[in-house]
Amino acid sequence: GRTAAGVAAMGMYPWLMLGGAMLGLLLLSYVIYHYFADPQESYLLAMVAVVLSLTVSILCAMLIPVDIYVISEGSITSEALHVTISQDHVKDAYLVLFSLLMFLAFGLVPHAYFYGEEKGSGDFDSKADARNCTTALRSTVVFVGFILFLLIAGLNFRPGHTESLDGIFSSEEQAARWISDLVDAEHHGLDAMSFSIACLTFLGVVGWVFYTAYGMAAMPFAWLRGKQSATEQRQDLEVSIASIRERYRSIQDKYPAQEDGSIDLSRMRAADRKELNRLQREHKSLMQHNYKLQEIEQKAGMVIPYVLQVFVPFRWAIGVAMLSMSLLVNVSLLLTLVDRLLHSDCGWSCGYTLKERRIFNPADEIFLRLSRVFPMDFLVLGVFVLYIFAASVFGIVCLGVRICLCFGVYELRQRKSMPQALLVLCNVMSHILLALCMALLTIAPDYTSFGSQVASGGNGSTGRCSMVRQESRRDCQVSVISTFFTRIAISMPAFSVAYFFANWAFIVVFGCVFAHCLLSQQRQPYLDDVPECEEEELGLLSGFT
Repeated sequence: GRTAAGVAAMGMYPWLMLGGAMLGLLLLSYVIYHYFADPQESYLLAMVAVVLSLTVSILCAMLIPVDIYVISEGSITSEALHVTISQDHVKDAYLVLFSLLMFLAFGLVPHAYFYGEEKGSGDFDSKADARNCTTALRSTVVFVGFILFLLIAGLNFRPGHTESLDGIFSSEEQAARWISDLVDAEHHGLDAMSFSIACLTFLGVVGWVFYTAYGMAAMPFAWLRGKQSATEQRQDLEVSIASIRERYRSIQDKYPAQEDGSIDLSRMRAADRKELNRLQREHKSLMQHNYKLQEIEQKAGMVIPYVLQVFVPFRWAIGVAMLSMSLLVNVSLLLTLVDRLLHSDCGWSCGYTLKERRIFNPADEIFLRLSRVFPMDFLVLGVFVLYIFAASVFGIVCLGVRICLCFGVYELRQRKSMPQALLVLCNVMSHILLALCMALLTIAPDYTSFGSQVASGGNGSTGRCSMVRQESRRDCQVSVISTFFTRIAISMPAFSVAYFFANWAFIVVFGCVFAHCLLSQQRQPYLDDVPECEEEELGLLSGFT
């Protein structure tokens, strides 16, 4: 009885872990929304859309360890629940998650965004709310129709689509044949889905190159250096305030004072008058910061600073771990790109795909060695995925949501962000995490393609699986994610070439930001911005003497 109970418990353990991971991802997504969203502007639909979108996006990336486990160790079987997860089930899970991600990115999230734009900030009114929901739904339909038009146009010109558009109106049979070929009904829509995911991944590559590269370079230094304390920032502000007052007085001393001690502004040069106005605005802003920092110091007393000192060693350990992972990712990415550039058999025509790795790759070696101690490789890969997710969010928060990476649209601040900004954030993250799935195949190509599988030779020798061995032997299985993106690289090499050069751009951006952070000693301020204060509260705004 005890043995049977133990077996049942072991069978239930993976499913309990899966349930706990799902709850953890939902909680993480909710915490992100709650941390940034303005409580006065938040609404339920935005929260649901953000939580679901972020959770599904992370699940797409976290499915990769499960994919690798299935090809390395075989199907996952639970005798207690009579359930078996095979590679076919993993493939179906990818398709379901990718389809759900497309629905969220181009259905629910836009609807929640348009609803927020129509909602405004007035009091709740059931009739007005229904009208806003209808208007938002109409805008969403127009948006989805535009996206479908672009998708159909792209599918019509994708590689493998043979039917011409010329005879579509000639007969119903010709139209049905064109539609069947367009959606790739012969392969159950796999080519059409591959093209759609390739387009979404290409959009995510832009965010991957700038936001993720910036975050992976800057976030470790932010942890290592930490923020200024309230006292440190207030001391810096007081020095700046004293400097502004001195410059203000030096301009005033150029002109004689009237009988009441004031300066006649009409006799002042236009340049000096403009400079005085600028100094006054800057002085007011600094005084607002100073006033808020004094409030924080009074509330905190002298205990909090000493308590925070206890966490300094952990902050350094976390910062060093982040820096190590960032360097490992970029060095491995660089070595793989060089390997593909030098040793790809087909070069430009197939997007520099590589059959067998010839240059040492540290990330690949680490994961392959960790695979000998189950389940260390899967845990470390999960940590890598979550770290890259956190670095991407950090990059978006620091740089803001931008159009064409030049024009700022939204800024993300703690408890001050519009829900619409968070909806745009989760859509950007959805595309970036799709790009991450592709990038992992470059960071650790052998491990993400074959896991810990070993191929046996004819003379009794063994070796790690690679594309060369997989072609000659049947005992090497390729992961679903590798098969999917390799299919895209072969059938649509333009995407693969774009991914290849985008990874070079990623390394360039990372290197520039890393060098800047390494040379710069500036620490992040305790307060970035503060709300407007009344002048009576500040007290010192009226005079610079």
